[in-house]
Amino acid sequence: MKPNKLMQCLAPAAFATLVSPAVFAAPGAPQISWMNTDFAIVEVSQSASAYKSLVTVKDAAEVPVSWNRWSGDAGNHWRVLLNNEVVYEADITESATQSGSTTLMVKKGGQYAMTVELCSGDSADRQCTASAAKDIVVADTDGAHLDPLPMNVDPNNGNYDTPDNTVVGAYFVEWGVYGRKFSVDNIPAQNLTHIFYGFIPVCGPNDSLGEVDNGSSLAALNRACAGTGDYEVVIHDPWAAVQMPQPQSGHSFSTPYKGTYGQLMALKQRYPDLKIIPSVGGWTLSDPFYDFVDKSKRDIFVASVKRFLQTWKFYDGVDIDWEFPGGQGAHPTKGDPLRDGPAYIALMQELREMLDELEADTGREYELTSAIGSGYDKIEDVDYAEAAKHMDFILAMTYDFYGGWSNVVGHQTALNCASHVSAGECDGTGRDDSGKPRKGPAYTTSNAIDLLLAQGVPAEKLVVGTAMYARGWTGVTEASMSDPSNPMTGVGNGKVAGSWEDGVIDYKDVVTRYINNPNVKVGYDEQAEAPYAWDPSNGDLVTYDNERSVLAKGEYVRSLGLGGLFAWEIDADNGDILNAMQESLKGGGCGDNCPPRNKAPIARAGDDVSVKGPSLVTLDGSSSSDADGEIEKHQWTQTSGPALTITDANTANASVSVPEVQSDTTYVFTLTVIDDKGATSSDSVSITALGEGDTNKAPVANVVAPSMAKSGDTVTLDATGSTDPDGDSLSYDWTVPAGVDAQFSGGVVTFVAGSYSVDTALVFSVSVSDGKLSDSVSATVTVEAVDVGCDNAWDSAAVYTGGDVVTHQGKEYSAKWWTQGQEPGTTGPWGVWKLVGDANCQ
Repeated sequence: MKPNKLMQCLAPAAFATLVSPAVFAAPGAPQISWMNTDFAIVEVSQSASAYKSLVTVKDAAEVPVSWNRWSGDAGNHWRVLLNNEVVYEADITESATQSGSTTLMVKKGGQYAMTVELCSGDSADRQCTASAAKDIVVADTDGAHLDPLPMNVDPNNGNYDTPDNTVVGAYFVEWGVYGRKFSVDNIPAQNLTHIFYGFIPVCGPNDSLGEVDNGSSLAALNRACAGTGDYEVVIHDPWAAVQMPQPQSGHSFSTPYKGTYGQLMALKQRYPDLKIIPSVGGWTLSDPFYDFVDKSKRDIFVASVKRFLQTWKFYDGVDIDWEFPGGQGAHPTKGDPLRDGPAYIALMQELREMLDELEADTGREYELTSAIGSGYDKIEDVDYAEAAKHMDFILAMTYDFYGGWSNVVGHQTALNCASHVSAGECDGTGRDDSGKPRKGPAYTTSNAIDLLLAQGVPAEKLVVGTAMYARGWTGVTEASMSDPSNPMTGVGNGKVAGSWEDGVIDYKDVVTRYINNPNVKVGYDEQAEAPYAWDPSNGDLVTYDNERSVLAKGEYVRSLGLGGLFAWEIDADNGDILNAMQESLKGGGCGDNCPPRNKAPIARAGDDVSVKGPSLVTLDGSSSSDADGEIEKHQWTQTSGPALTITDANTANASVSVPEVQSDTTYVFTLTVIDDKGATSSDSVSITALGEGDTNKAPVANVVAPSMAKSGDTVTLDATGSTDPDGDSLSYDWTVPAGVDAQFSGGVVTFVAGSYSVDTALVFSVSVSDGKLSDSVSATVTVEAVDVGCDNAWDSAAVYTGGDVVTHQGKEYSAKWWTQGQEPGTTGPWGVWKLVGDANCQ
């Protein structure tokens, strides 16, 4: 039978219904259950003080997810999406079950919009319904989860484009958030290429730190190092670094990384090209470095630094601040000039190899830098040219040349030698005032850089230091000045009152207390390129960097093709110094075409001599030199002693006739040289005409002192056994350790030994003089540690109420309210314990 027309119309449709895929309805919307929204790949304890307990490093953040469907059609598949990317999916095997859960392992930090989708159908024709998005944060220490840091920078800071391949760096200190109230958002990072974070400590022997803050800094380090092996790095102050909320940066209780570290991570989001480098060591934290002559200890350290950088991913390398290989650091007995230099070079090589491994793992670049001492006696102990092969930059600490630790006045961060300094003293030739041969050139920036370049350090790896602070003395009277018009020729009488410690003043306080004070004499030594300020009313004298001296340093850096400038430390500036650093390096508009600065000639008047008259003595200035030109004029003048006639006074080689004298008589002659560009330099030489007696001989210093003492002992050091070959009467000039209340009686010093928690070596020195020549000797008295029990030592099991007083780790604390088990001194400023002061027991 043939189909009728109706069947012919319906048949195709019916057939299609039989063979087409099933059409599924979209399921009901899932709802994500309540959940925490902050997670971390590196977890930080908000109460721990020991670094081992402070940080837990994981491969991924564990993010639990659960959901339910409360209405609508069922689904047969579900999945989780982060920022619209599927990160998990699963089938629903039982149609009656319309809920699910899983734990996501998120390996990359960031801000994520999480959604759950419930789906029906098969993979070829799936219909899905999404939940409302849940915003979560997975924190990682690279700061990828953070918005750029909101800044609060002093408006006096400008905005500069740093020249290519140029360092403009500054140190930022961990403790600056306290009294200074200087946090990361205050850093003018728009003008910096590098921030060096001070300081990362090394666990182990750190006796030098015991002298800081009455031992509280050492106690804090001991807490931080609890459970961590010697020669491994830790965070010194976890509260400041990762636990202290910074409300201006949006920190709350649940913020995974607070404190300066949290802010630095966000700063990297604002300035991704900024290098943030942890500085390991420092003046009072360098003791462990001296043990690095042992490779096994270096290996521990290098491996620890690697873990540290893997943990704190916002860091871009490591800076080593060993003060100093060879000795002369904070610890009076540490340092081996023969062994420390090779150990330093080996350390740089091993760190570079480790950083290369990290670069291969992460695809990032890591820099290796080191802050070094700039005196000739520091530089000579290390082959920095060999070390530099493994390094990106050497930060020459061209500051702290002079300071209140002695009463010898001088420019603390000068580019060149001061105008009143003789050429021999400047370049280290001839003899000093005691008649001894000079051992090396004066402490100046240019002398330091010259020595490093002479070693073979590449110029582009040398970065010059600027000071964002002053050093100074009090009691510098006009009567003490050899040149009454120049306070820098005076003699100090103790440290000037400082901003945070005596002898040291923040640059911004120099501006308000000195530069803007009409009663203060502000001067500038054009030869040294160094400013100073002197208050005649009290003799306060400060030496510092200012805009002019920094501009001179920058011009010097450009003229030699050096790597750039850095500063200690950023919280002390008001913007003037950093602005000048940038201005100086951009070249004032002439850039690379700036002509090199003319170097002053060096006058050399020869060695001091003693003769029997009558005698013809040659004044020999022929070794004077000019590095970038010619000396056009020599001029000899007599500046001291009975007048003598100078023959050929306008030539390099002049002469004088020294007469026969009854008693020793000294004549001083000064040579001034002028180069082809008008720059001048002077040096002096003395000629002593010997009388009928024998030539004066130097005394021989000797001191008798016990090697050990106990707390409370009266200790006597006796230098009266010093002798003089000529039988001359002697005078004694003692130098005693800081904090020792000594009594002086000529060649005898007495003091009562104090109480120390560890055996403490006290170094005394005495200079013995016959009025013309002198000799020095030192003696060390070690005071044994005191072990005094505390009747009210803190007990972790005891219950304390408000007003109860306990002692713990050398400190005395008072309870604010009820507490049990909360360790005093470990909970920051909001803890239950109030610090009363030092305990008089252990």
